[in-house]
Amino acid sequence: MNRTDICKNIIQSIKEYITTPEKLEPHCAKNHFIRKRKLSLFQVIMYLLYTSKASMFQNLSRIREDLGSLDFPDISKQALSKARQFINPALFKELYYLSVDLFYKQLPSRKLWNGYHLFAIDGSKIELPNSKSNFEFFGEMFGYPDPSRRFTMGLGSIVYDVLDDYIVHASFQRYLASERSAALEHLHNLEDLNIYQNSVVIFDRGYYSEDMFRYCVEHQHLCLMRLKQNYNIAKKCSGDIITVLPGNEKDGTEDIRIRVIEVILNDGTKEYLATNLFDSHISQQMFRELYFYRWPVETKYKELKSRLAIEEFSGATTTSVLQEFYINVLLSNLSSLIKNQVDEEIQITAKSTNKYRYQANRAFIIGRVKTIVPKILCNLFDLSALDILYKESLRCRSQIIPGRTFRRKKNKAIGRTHFNNKKVAF
Repeated sequence: MNRTDICKNIIQSIKEYITTPEKLEPHCAKNHFIRKRKLSLFQVIMYLLYTSKASMFQNLSRIREDLGSLDFPDISKQALSKARQFINPALFKELYYLSVDLFYKQLPSRKLWNGYHLFAIDGSKIELPNSKSNFEFFGEMFGYPDPSRRFTMGLGSIVYDVLDDYIVHASFQRYLASERSAALEHLHNLEDLNIYQNSVVIFDRGYYSEDMFRYCVEHQHLCLMRLKQNYNIAKKCSGDIITVLPGNEKDGTEDIRIRVIEVILNDGTKEYLATNLFDSHISQQMFRELYFYRWPVETKYKELKSRLAIEEFSGATTTSVLQEFYINVLLSNLSSLIKNQVDEEIQITAKSTNKYRYQANRAFIIGRVKTIVPKILCNLFDLSALDILYKESLRCRSQIIPGRTFRRKKNKAIGRTHFNNKKVAF
């Protein structure tokens, strides 16, 4: 079964889920959507899955024109905003989890790096609309140097299957929440899915602690953590050494071995990595390569924020924010399935005489998936529309420019960049 077929199965399962009243009932507020009203539960769900980053007036017009079979009523944006508050965001989280379960059950084979699967864990701050519910749920912060500036942000965190380009688990919490706590939640999810065996989880600087490292060892997670240079085990490292983290008799912890690797970057800077991977075939230089496999999780956040515009929320409440967060993560995964299938075909058919290498255009695929999936759910298209998208994506490809590097820009705080009253025109 190829990835396009898996994408079809996921969308079909989502369709069955949102058209089954028994499955939707736990996700609705009590005594809502039980009588015949202008706006049905299914119509609200489809609106949320189909909306663009334009204004609500634009979206209401588009959905009536593009999804004719939905019979979307002529209602005010206030009525729609109120109706969506009665849908628990857990519904869209459940649809996202459904896509993950099906992906790993139906994927015939997973990609490997020197015999290991690779996961990367990272968090990112996400700008949120200022509202009373967001201040209460995510926390209220004050600007500097202007203390009168009030704002709120959230902490998005994901564990990302680097080689298979799939977000395995995602969480959205208070901005000041612990990234390590979010990482532990991700590790628990890998255990529940039973996909952590023979896998290396890569962490950025800031995640390492003795407790976190011990958890990985005790629960049989292979890990690679970047160390801050002021840690003692980093200061003592020169090259590739194996040392011991001492246990404590009082709390019953035992001594555990830890491998510390010194990595020299292209500019001569030294970084230090800690791991419980003692495979002698993985050399010091290979660990440098392994750590840089963490970078795709950064580009995944770029996709969520730039391509899917996850911070351009159409609603200002906490319920709206959480709904859209999980919808966007789901759409990202569906788009990845199509892209990776296209990339495989491009690679197979590429000629050695070609001057350049190519890949599928991710932005094109994301835009089409956002349009096609709701139409399949409304029976305007059938699943064969994904085959057409696959063929279109083979033609719409982008050139891979080798050796591209961009110096990281460290800008000062510039305040808000996303405003609810400044929407795009389409």
